[in-house]
Amino acid sequence: MRPFIDFDGIRLYNMDARRLPDAAAPASLDAVVTDPPYELGLGTAGEVRRWDSTGIAFDPAFWASMLALAKPGAFAMVFGSPRTWHRLAVAMEDAGWLLRDQICWLYASGMPKGEWGDHAVDRALGRPDTRIGVRRDSASLERNVAYTEEYRPQTPEAVRWRGFNPSLKPAWEPILVAQRPRDAMLGRTLLEHGTGALDVASCALDADMGELARRYELNATAGTRATDPRGGDTYADRGTGRPRGPRIPGRHPSDVVLDADTARRLPDGTPRFYYCPKAADRPVARDAALLAPAARDAAWTAAAARLGLRDDADAYPADILDAPAAALCRPTGRRRIAHPTVKPSDLIRWLVRLACPPGGTVLDPFAGSGTTLQAARAEGRGCLASELDVNYLLLDRMRLDRADTGSLF
Repeated sequence: MRPFIDFDGIRLYNMDARRLPDAAAPASLDAVVTDPPYELGLGTAGEVRRWDSTGIAFDPAFWASMLALAKPGAFAMVFGSPRTWHRLAVAMEDAGWLLRDQICWLYASGMPKGEWGDHAVDRALGRPDTRIGVRRDSASLERNVAYTEEYRPQTPEAVRWRGFNPSLKPAWEPILVAQRPRDAMLGRTLLEHGTGALDVASCALDADMGELARRYELNATAGTRATDPRGGDTYADRGTGRPRGPRIPGRHPSDVVLDADTARRLPDGTPRFYYCPKAADRPVARDAALLAPAARDAAWTAAAARLGLRDDADAYPADILDAPAAALCRPTGRRRIAHPTVKPSDLIRWLVRLACPPGGTVLDPFAGSGTTLQAARAEGRGCLASELDVNYLLLDRMRLDRADTGSLF
């Protein structure tokens, strides 16, 4: 199949991620950085979210096929939901990935999404919500309602449950750090494949190197009252010698990432963690014209293949079609197109830099709005990606048209 985007080492296919093995040779990719569906709609009675309930993220067979594309020792950085990441982890482990760590991304801007108890009780008793709301387009292409006034319970039974909510405020997301098992010792893997270790030096955090060197020296000499200024009360494992000084120009990156609001709550300003807020750079097509094929015939199939598009979508943004393909379609309306789960480009750039060696190629089976595509390009890496939803292809192209060229640190 022809890719929809193919330039500067960036290839994006409009297809199911399960078909990616057809687009790359086995053991040819240097890293995986992706934000798969969180599968929050699976098992939810009375509610179906087609974009988030396919089961692919929990399918060991899918992750086994991604494992086959990765080089020995290659790392995978995979986002998950606090509710469902355990199932993602089990699926990847069952597929043969080694779970090496988990990055905790903390942020202060999450909003609780549960229904308030008083509203729920009134609804159960058949009392309609009498507030006047404004209908608006949501990021997930669905309609929702915004209210400008607070809900007031309408029954005595509901008053009892005012202030109750089944949800906590979301303030973190896990990022699984997995690795394809090496087929040799680390040094041999680095020599033969260029994978097997994280680029911690390029992702080091700013630090007072003099103070850092002093602390390294202190830890290296701890353990005896004669040499330890702290009195010899610090435990030291003498089986492995401690380094006498830092090996990289800064503080070693950790498995915790904070946004600025959370960082301000630390007791001092020491940059122990990488700071990254939630996404502020969401690509949005606010008035996208949609076209649907007038006939699902050979002419349309050929046009879709020429453009690198799947030929069975309900409608296509007009801006991703050329004139001959558009001539085979009819207008179906206009829509605001935005992705519901955009990750911050700086965070993805940090993960790409950490996991993928310079000049390597990143795999992203779930391209979404194209954050990994843009991040890989900004970091001088290639990217092989897939996206099933034709609507998001417009966002992918918009993001690459305004490539991120700023400095990460």
